[in-house]
Amino acid sequence: MAEAFQVPRTDLAPGLTISRVLTGLWQLADQERDGRTLDLERTADAMGPYVAAGLTTFDMADHYGSAELVAGIFRSRNGGAAQYLTKWVPKPGRVAKEDVRTAVERALQRLRTDSIDLLQYHAWNYADPSWLETLYDLQDLKREGLIGQLGLTNVDTAHLRMVRASGIEVVSNQVSFSLLDQRAA
Repeated sequence: MAEAFQVPRTDLAPGLTISRVLTGLWQLADQERDGRTLDLERTADAMGPYVAAGLTTFDMADHYGSAELVAGIFRSRNGGAAQYLTKWVPKPGRVAKEDVRTAVERALQRLRTDSIDLLQYHAWNYADPSWLETLYDLQDLKREGLIGQLGLTNVDTAHLRMVRASGIEVVSNQVSFSLLDQRAA
């Protein structure tokens, strides 16, 4: 009998081991265009076969339609069977500390959890230094336990060095890379 294929895993941070292949939920937003809605319960059920196949890490964002809601339903049924990575993409400019907390609490509620496994932050404009202040606010929420780990999205090398030098603890930088978009190479 052939041995079942094992999806490779990697330790992203202490307490956070993820699949080396992530399942992105961004297409939920496309499916909900023009006011269409998904059956959230059935959509959550569709996550089960991925986990059964060893693809236990799901990537989503605050702006991926109902992705966080769907993942929250799945999480409430299956607990620690998977890892849930979400992104927060605020509007450009300074985000007030209370608005940072509100955004994180909204993700917590949607994901039905007390702590986000990995929150990845996206900054639009590095010329405005307030993006770094927002990361400090997120670091504070990590210290409170609302966020397990912090990550970034599409940060170039110079600004990643700036983040690291500032003492902000990030464990990842998700960059866009595909057969169509190979700029990261």
